Amino acid sequence: MNDETLVALKHYEYLIRDHGCEHVHLIWHTDSVVYGPDGCSDIDMLTRPGFTPATECFTRID
Repeated sequence: MNDETLVALKHYEYLIRDHGCEHVHLIWHTDSVVYGPDGCSDIDMLTRPGFTPATECFTRID
């Protein structure tokens, strides 16, 4: 599995655990991820380290 896929899955899992699976949606026709009562981002944000705390280890520079 490449890092981009791993980061996206970690973010998605974090959002589901934080907001509940019934409150996290991928809206494919608008390329959006909607989470919680007010959260909305471009779906591309799922591949960016640091989008959620789940990928802090990918943003650290040694």
